[in-house]
Formats: sequence, structure tokens, C-alpha cells
Amino acid sequence: MELSSFMSAQVASLQQTLQMSILDKTLNLGTQGTVELLKSMPTQPAATHPHKGTVIDVSV
Repeated sequence: MELSSFMSAQVASLQQTLQMSILDKTLNLGTQGTVELLKSMPTQPAATHPHKGTVIDVSV
């Protein structure tokens, strides 16, 4: 095997490792940001059902 082909394979492997590392860090930052955003959201009151529990007069 020639030295140039060996070095080319090593560079390709290094590039792939670096890309995966960057992708992993980006996903972690995105997840962390999403968790912080969800934690900072104000709590909302429970929505009431539009007709459950109401009395409807049908004796007309």
C-alpha cells in the first residue's frame, strides 16, 4: 500500500470522526436549549371542556 493512499484513508477517517463529533455536540446543544425553553414556559391553567358538566335545557 502506498503512503499517499494510506494517508488519504486516515484523513477520510479523521474527517468522518470530526463530523460525527460536531453533529453530536450540535444535537446536545439543541436538546439542552429545548429543555431550558420548556422549563421556562409559564404554567397554563387546565382547559375546561366546552360542554362537559354544563346543563343544556332541551325542554323547549
